[in-house]
Amino acid sequence: MVRGGGCRPVRTVTALPPGQCEESLPLRLTRRGRRVVAALSVAIGLSVAAGTLAVVVDAEPALQLAGASTVVVQPGDTLWSIAGSVAPEEDRRAVVDAILDRNGLDDVVLQPGQVLELP
Repeated sequence: MVRGGGCRPVRTVTALPPGQCEESLPLRLTRRGRRVVAALSVAIGLSVAAGTLAVVVDAEPALQLAGASTVVVQPGDTLWSIAGSVAPEEDRRAVVDAILDRNGLDDVVLQPGQVLELP
């Protein structure tokens, strides 16, 4: 005696061609999936644009030192040592460049008694 009408659907299995596996079949996205991919692409693009803009806006301003506006060169002083003493938290290379530009110097050789304007 057969219960439930006696007929059940039979599941068929088809073999893939040799060398082809299930992962190599093309991906099919639903409308919802395409919208999610598009939204993610827009979000990533906006994030990259915002990050680039933040880097450009936060670019290092011209070096401005607080305190003395001039320094008198002492024997043994170098631009490197002066830059370290007037702006210990700043990048010394930037401070040296700013001192060179401010004083119109072409050379880093200093003379004792020389007065340097600080940026």
